[in-house]
Amino acid sequence: MQVKETTKDGLKRGYAVKLDAKTINEKTESQLKSMGEKVKIPGFRPGKIPLNVLKQRYGKSVMGEVIERAVNDATHNVLHDNNLRPATTPKVEITSYEEGGDLDFKMDLEVLPEIIEPDYSKITLEKLVSDIDEKEVDEAVSRLAERNKAFVRREKGAKAQKGDQLLMDFTGKVDGVAFEGGAAKKFHLELGSGSFIPGFEDQLIGAKEGSDVVVKVTFPASYHKEDLAGKDAEFDVHVHEVLKGEKAEVTDEFAQKFGFNDLAALRKAVTDQFTGDYEAASRSKMKKQLFDKLEKDTSFAIPQSMLDVEFNSIWDKLKQAQKEGDEALSGKSDDELRKEYTKIAERRVRLGILLSEIAQKNKIQINQDELSKAIMQQAKQFPGQERVIFEFYQKNPQHLQELRGPIMEEKSVDFILAKAKINERKVSHEELMSEESEEAETSTKKPSKKKTA
Repeated sequence: MQVKETTKDGLKRGYAVKLDAKTINEKTESQLKSMGEKVKIPGFRPGKIPLNVLKQRYGKSVMGEVIERAVNDATHNVLHDNNLRPATTPKVEITSYEEGGDLDFKMDLEVLPEIIEPDYSKITLEKLVSDIDEKEVDEAVSRLAERNKAFVRREKGAKAQKGDQLLMDFTGKVDGVAFEGGAAKKFHLELGSGSFIPGFEDQLIGAKEGSDVVVKVTFPASYHKEDLAGKDAEFDVHVHEVLKGEKAEVTDEFAQKFGFNDLAALRKAVTDQFTGDYEAASRSKMKKQLFDKLEKDTSFAIPQSMLDVEFNSIWDKLKQAQKEGDEALSGKSDDELRKEYTKIAERRVRLGILLSEIAQKNKIQINQDELSKAIMQQAKQFPGQERVIFEFYQKNPQHLQELRGPIMEEKSVDFILAKAKINERKVSHEELMSEESEEAETSTKKPSKKKTA
């Protein structure tokens, strides 16, 4: 194999590689002979098939496999021999080859930059902390009781009020024709819940038990069913019962409905939930501080190929969010959005490279327990399909890398935080839980996906 460097410009590298005909022919014949031990050809015993017969029948397919493997092996050797760390998969192109002759190909790639680790002991961060008071717990338990209120039938003739629940039948029509999915029997609807399209629930306030109401509404232009979007509709509604919501009494019996021994155990669970939420919010804000400092204090070139991949990923999500009607993206031209999200892509790539380098240089590893836990967390997002998720990762180990990235990020952050100087500052829970304009993670400021209807 002959290798000649053709490009060395910043992070860009290029090589011209020549594989001699003898090597390719030897590999081809070896592959054919190995095949001859297994295949069956009429008139010949396995292992006794002449090479020229094998060439005639299988030569072209074997040649393709041999060339692909030879080029892959040569590419790997060039990377190893030149101590190169590719940022993305090298681009390989065969430039010259005729059967029986030498093979020439070129490979172009970008390498990862050399990075000098910062002095973590000089990093100072502020950790926001907040106490959990009894009032917060009282309010949370009260909200739980409100959400789990019991509905009791109002006296006959009583008018439905906002917050009441109706037991009703309804049939929806567009241009006098009933449409699919627009009817139901003995349906429970809480007025004011926003469960139905705008205007529907308001027109049922004042309805009585046994009454019939014609509700007239217009489906939103962004409605998920295109055949109904923007159209006027009428619903024939029959009210069977009007039910009044009564907030549940917060007692030991109430707590037992949720699997707790008593009210004290329920309150402790609520307190623990607050504690976890506050710790997560505090860490998120501290991570953002850390990433801002790392981005500011480290300087290195970013491989354009990595930036292109990251930007294209963001851009695809952004265009999908626009299509779904995300109001946060309205009023901006494509040029403005490209400029804004190019900076975001640069930040994500820069921090991703830096954290990966920190993990590698400090021998930060992911163990099997951590990976299994990540798979379990993933499975919990799909109730009833946990086994399918586990089997997916067993059969597709390449997708485990998607789980490794976030784990490695968190472990690299933990490594830095253990060495940095951290000052605590007490704040209100409102300040602690306030949303940042940007997320802390390296996947900073992904395009949002608001539900339009």
